[in-house]
Amino acid sequence: MIDAARPAAPPPRRVTLSPGETVADAARKAIGFGAESLRCHQNAAEVGEEEPLHQLRVVTRRLRASIDLFSNVIYAAQLKIFRRDVPWLGAQAGAVRECDVTSALIAARAARIGPDLKAAIAPMIAALDERRKSEHTRLCELIASKRYQSLLAKLSRPAIKKVGADRRLGIVAAQLIRPASRSASRLGEKIAEDAPPLLFHKLRVRIKRLRYELEMMSPLGAKRQRKTLRRLEELQELLGLYHDTTVATAWLMSYAETSAPPPRTMLAAGALIQSLGSRESKLRRQCMRAWRRFERSDAMRDTLEEIRQAGRLSLMPVSSPAPVTETSESDPPTEAQIAHSNHNSMSSHSATETNP
Repeated sequence: MIDAARPAAPPPRRVTLSPGETVADAARKAIGFGAESLRCHQNAAEVGEEEPLHQLRVVTRRLRASIDLFSNVIYAAQLKIFRRDVPWLGAQAGAVRECDVTSALIAARAARIGPDLKAAIAPMIAALDERRKSEHTRLCELIASKRYQSLLAKLSRPAIKKVGADRRLGIVAAQLIRPASRSASRLGEKIAEDAPPLLFHKLRVRIKRLRYELEMMSPLGAKRQRKTLRRLEELQELLGLYHDTTVATAWLMSYAETSAPPPRTMLAAGALIQSLGSRESKLRRQCMRAWRRFERSDAMRDTLEEIRQAGRLSLMPVSSPAPVTETSESDPPTEAQIAHSNHNSMSSHSATETNP
């Protein structure tokens, strides 16, 4: 039972990285921030409120993006633990969240089909509520486990390699993001009318990860990056609607086959499956068209180039102007002043050429 007097979960938090940081410092900052965010949301999530549970799930996704972004500088043994245990936490938080989303979608769809279905879907909503309680209990047990506490401790102090981690983030930012971009593109090439729903879900996961990595690098971005982030968010939202529909349809079919519901509830389940099937087909086509438009725009290529250039420029030294000796407007400069000026100009030119 939810305690109404308990304070709400804190608002979503994000980490942004500076181009002047070393890769090692940026990795510790991003991953440590994820651990802190988990602690921030876990108490409210244990109570069972919807929004804290949703935020806990979002934190695990952002944390996975941070781990993937810096995977090359995390020691292999610890990387293996992170890639095993962070998804373990996210999957359990997701199991609770899916009950909320499916219940809301069924109620909304039933209202559109006919107001008389409200009583007929009551057993479905009750079944989802029972499942939610069971999944939430498992989540609380997970959070209380030694395995989870050990994970938090490791995330708070990630073991970072020395080799390669001393580079400045601005120089390698585009290089670090590129694998996520390529992974999304490879999956996007496979989506088609006959592709399984799981493929669309995987594309959504890759797009989220890419979006989160770009957000971490926001100090290096400009117009192109902001535009790309908006388009990725729109794609993520569309793919999310499609995923929620497929999950609700699958649950309804399983419920109708295994639960022996009352006749009116069985009829309502059939009507909902048919209605959601039409919505699923429409959303699938929209997802495919939206992805094709995104790929044809070359938005990611332009964004990565923008980040690469901004990273190099952010680390270039700024030359100080040469000191000016006060002279009368009518007096011509002396030979010593001309020589001093020429020397400073040559030094500044040399510094610009030798620094990347």
